[in-house]
Amino acid sequence: MNVKNRTIFITLLFLLLASALMAGCAQFKTHGDVEALEVPGQVVRGEGADSSAGIVIPATSMSGFSKVVLKEDGEATIEDYTKSHGEELKAAYKVLVVGHTDTSGKASYNKVLSRKRAQCVADYLITTGVDADKIRVIGRGSREPVASNETSAGRVQNRRVEILIISEHALDRILFPAAALFENKSADLTDDGRAFLEEKRMAARDLLNSATYVEIVGHTDDVGDDNDNMVLSKLRAATVRDYLVGQGLDRGKVFTSGEGETMPIASNDNEEGRAQNSRVQILILNRAKE
Repeated sequence: MNVKNRTIFITLLFLLLASALMAGCAQFKTHGDVEALEVPGQVVRGEGADSSAGIVIPATSMSGFSKVVLKEDGEATIEDYTKSHGEELKAAYKVLVVGHTDTSGKASYNKVLSRKRAQCVADYLITTGVDADKIRVIGRGSREPVASNETSAGRVQNRRVEILIISEHALDRILFPAAALFENKSADLTDDGRAFLEEKRMAARDLLNSATYVEIVGHTDDVGDDNDNMVLSKLRAATVRDYLVGQGLDRGKVFTSGEGETMPIASNDNEEGRAQNSRVQILILNRAKE
């Protein structure tokens, strides 16, 4: 084989290998290919609250308490919303449905009532075709008024349910390798893990302080039983939540979930890939405008 042909052969071989490598990596990238680009422990800022499309459903569009039911005008409002934001809802990372009340009644009563109203709206959203797995329901009671509770008109404004569409590029996030926080197959923070988590909490304290809602998601590699991995991922997410709540994060604003081994970002066929897949993410679902 002459030099020219050999050069052509080597170039083609290199291109084929590069294409195969890129295709192999691509199959593991998830959430808009963002996760695979993250550096462990780095705070990655998204676009924040401006990427959320919201609507308010007044409590006057509902009736009852023990069994909250939407009235026709409430159903019509939700249907119009899903039609006008259909593509955003389809592409959403999460859809938050948040219930609020005025200050009438006890705080415990208001929290239950606000969640029931939010659940009522969420249930109707699902009937319009919104993916139930994307919906998160929150009851905030009377903690977040938008008007004075000293007047009748203000109290009416405070009794409401909000729908927020959280898009992928709106998320702020921190990625933690599980090995940096936990022993193998354990959900208990190590001393070094606690110190590492605290270091990153301090680095992201401005985001956490301005967060309206936070989701903490656990993931594992594929070693071991599928069900055990799912449980472990949920327990690890809960451990991180409990630590952050202990440091002052509002527990009522935090969701946890576990995906087990179902969302790899690298190959599970080697140790390095498994280390990347076994991780915990803190996601700022929405934050106040700066």
